[in-house]
Amino acid sequence: MANQHKQTRRTCVACRATTDKRALIRFVRVADKNPAEYAAERTSHKEAPSHQKNYSRQVQLDVSGRKAGRGAYLCSEKSCFEKVRKNKALERALRCSIAAEEYDQLAREYEQLVCESKSPSAAELARVGTVING
Repeated sequence: MANQHKQTRRTCVACRATTDKRALIRFVRVADKNPAEYAAERTSHKEAPSHQKNYSRQVQLDVSGRKAGRGAYLCSEKSCFEKVRKNKALERALRCSIAAEEYDQLAREYEQLVCESKSPSAAELARVGTVING
């Protein structure tokens, strides 16, 4: 009996298309403090109630797909990124607000990553060459 792994599927937050996890681009919200610092602040009696705290969050592209933090997935279509920015779906999925400057930085990284993934690698070109020639 062959050992088959179940494909991990995720949904694009913009177009809601479900596909293989490796075909999507992951965004991750990384907290500026570690969990121990959050716990210490929660036990402190001098702070405002937790609903009034405004922790700054940072959203990053997760190329490896393994960074710690809350993640959201997006297709490699430029229209999906524009849709996410317009309707704030990424902010809802990551449960944080994203500043305009941060969106601009994410757009540049996203575009660069999409361009790299669409251009074939040398190994892919060699494989195609052997199929055509062989």
